[in-house]
Amino acid sequence: MTDTRSHAEFVDWRSELLAELFLRELEPEFLSRPTRDLGFDFLMGVRNREGGITTYAVEVKGTDRAISSSFPIDKRSYRRLASSKPPGFLLAIDVKQNKLFYAWPQPDEQPMRNGSGKIRVPVTEINDKTKSALRKQLVN
Repeated sequence: MTDTRSHAEFVDWRSELLAELFLRELEPEFLSRPTRDLGFDFLMGVRNREGGITTYAVEVKGTDRAISSSFPIDKRSYRRLASSKPPGFLLAIDVKQNKLFYAWPQPDEQPMRNGSGKIRVPVTEINDKTKSALRKQLVN
């Protein structure tokens, strides 16, 4: 039996699995995958300080290359994340190193464009300290 998946499909698949494991660590009230392509990979609900549920859209981007302080995404994806209701954030994942990074794209920010027409979004590496900070942002 031969698997005909491309390398890019494996990177996408692995990044979504790592993202789901991470998002579950944030203890959401719900975590779901849209049944069709909405431009987001997950919808997540977190109990907020007032006792309600705040919903977030999560876009996952995977790579098999090291991620530095920024990550390239296309302008359309950036705009969608920056102007979404519910708010959207980016999870960038280095699938070789199992390193996760996040960003909250903002509509008033102007990220750097690179030569390929993509936008470089500043990202924060997720570790114990930044995971705790992200969790606090989600519940506020």
